[in-house]
Amino acid sequence: MKNLLSTFLAITFLAFTSSLTEQAPPSKKAVLKKLKNEFGFVPSGNVVLEDQNLSVQAFYMAKTTVTNREYKAFLDDLKVSGALDKYELAKVDSMGWKNLPNANMQSFVKDYFNHPAYKDYPVVNVSKEGAQLYCEWLTEKTNAALPKENHLKFRIPMKAEWLRAAEGTNAQKNYTWDGPFLRNDQGEFLANFSRVPESLTSRNDQGELMIVKDVTQFPNNATNTDVLAPAHSYWPNEFGLYNLNGNVAEMLADKNEVIGGSWYDGGYDIRNRSTKEYKGASPMVGFRVVATLVN
Repeated sequence: MKNLLSTFLAITFLAFTSSLTEQAPPSKKAVLKKLKNEFGFVPSGNVVLEDQNLSVQAFYMAKTTVTNREYKAFLDDLKVSGALDKYELAKVDSMGWKNLPNANMQSFVKDYFNHPAYKDYPVVNVSKEGAQLYCEWLTEKTNAALPKENHLKFRIPMKAEWLRAAEGTNAQKNYTWDGPFLRNDQGEFLANFSRVPESLTSRNDQGELMIVKDVTQFPNNATNTDVLAPAHSYWPNEFGLYNLNGNVAEMLADKNEVIGGSWYDGGYDIRNRSTKEYKGASPMVGFRVVATLVN
């Protein structure tokens, strides 16, 4: 499957992500390079989920979550094509930045989705319906360059697929990297998460982390303008996938959950199996796509 799907994806990459707006098809070399940069191959394997040993078929997963640039191209195309009903469902709700407790994110309301400085950061504040519409749009645009028998489907991952991509060959590990620690041997943090002293946190009745006093230490000594990290940052796991732990929690197709934790969560809550109830568009939630053959 790996070689077959690689061929199909390479052929159609002129219709994928940023190449959608190019005036002329890129060269074969450029297409193959784009494919290598954008997707990781996850081979078939098993995942233990809800006390069941599930077999997961091979698939391709985007190396990063969908970015502001990619999602903006989708929204712009909806407007140009007159699909205003879909646009209303899919548009970014930037007012979500105002709903964060103990935080002043006013500048993000205006700038995060629209300013060029954040074009390669994860898109957030989108609904699950919007994420699904993005996948449908991407599938349609890509398959326009393929014969029907070779069509692909882009979609949000199932929970078992996401866990297979995160855990890889070691289902016992808590994070996508090897080892139980949040720093590497050089003392560098391995993910983007909130660093708050344990003495200043508590848990509510639902088990959610609550900050008692607003002394949040955001990554890299950040200010309010860069609490998130670029989608392509930190280090990849064994399949070449970035930021499965932290940065943004990710939507799942088959569960009303988000997984992997976000920039607003503590280190314990960005583990591979860290989940929270999906409650709608949020500054802490994004999504990534997987690609599989239709037939």
